[in-house]
Amino acid sequence: MRIGNDDVLLPTMNMAYSNPRWYDFISAPYNVPFGDFIEDRVETEAFKDALWAVVGEQQRAGLDLVSDSRTFAAGNYSDVVVYYFFRLTGLVPYGPNVTYPLYSTLHSPTVVGDIARALPMMPPIAGMLTELTDAPLKIQWTAAGTLTGLSADKHYSSDRDRARAIAAALNEDILEVDAIDQVKILQLDEWFWPYQFEDWSIEVFNRAVEGVRNARVMVHLCVGNYRGGRGYRPDSTAVPGEGAFDLHARHGESLAYESVIPQVYDAKIDILNLQVIEEPDFRVLKALQKHPLPDGIDFVAGVIDPKSTYVETPDEIADRIGRVLDVVPAERVGLTTGCGLKNLPRLTAYQKIRSLADGAQLARERIGAPVLVPS
Repeated sequence: MRIGNDDVLLPTMNMAYSNPRWYDFISAPYNVPFGDFIEDRVETEAFKDALWAVVGEQQRAGLDLVSDSRTFAAGNYSDVVVYYFFRLTGLVPYGPNVTYPLYSTLHSPTVVGDIARALPMMPPIAGMLTELTDAPLKIQWTAAGTLTGLSADKHYSSDRDRARAIAAALNEDILEVDAIDQVKILQLDEWFWPYQFEDWSIEVFNRAVEGVRNARVMVHLCVGNYRGGRGYRPDSTAVPGEGAFDLHARHGESLAYESVIPQVYDAKIDILNLQVIEEPDFRVLKALQKHPLPDGIDFVAGVIDPKSTYVETPDEIADRIGRVLDVVPAERVGLTTGCGLKNLPRLTAYQKIRSLADGAQLARERIGAPVLVPS
């Protein structure tokens, strides 16, 4: 797979990663600094030290790309989402319950005015990463469609209008990161798409990445990972705010990514990322067989289970990779975790990404292809 100017066979990467526990403990009162980092302030030093620890574990594990790992989400998993809302104008941080099962115990920020980017989101973090490592970088955002689904509205006349405003704000942030040479992949997470794919979904996604010139755009689709739950479609009996839609009942049919494939191919993406292990029969791969990837779009496969503390062996991972290679050519495949590992103990998360790197190496050896070393 192409990473910058290099061809790397089965490159490995991480998503969200477990924070150092000391950081979650001490950072809860103030979280990540707003806007640019100011040197010699305690919150900057604390965040940089935590990020350095996370970078070090990715590199010791042997991953080919280093991710921001959403280290900014400190203390509460919901910060994976609200981090972005807190850096936009026009919102208040309270509202009704989120209307999707896994997240229904959380509350939707409410739009009360025009949305615009108030402060940089990922550029300061991407810049800090360039100080900590020379490795190629992957930077991640929650995408506009998902942020639209997670928010309530008392201002815009339609969800489409709100989504367009969010996309424009994200685009400003994305273009600043795209200008950093070391950043090779821009990841946008649309984990609402398998639940609710709108007639404006592609339009809004494309607006968010409009003007990207340097890095490759990757869309991550999944069914959510809040507290390790598995996604499902709610039916008419599911009521927001009542527990978590009674996770034991799991109303409705299980999700299949064919609800989004092949529509996603119309997005301005270079890489499609799916967690192939979400369902035991690898149904994702069946969807890709039915709707093959178009020329110019690569596939990053999530082959590590983020919802289990069981640490896969390299052999097990190599077997999963082999299943992927039966459908997508090896030169178009990258490898990652199924979703973020932030819900897992840090030691478990580290063991999983190390197994990912070792499993990828074993898969390379099994197919007998030369490992292409970056120049």
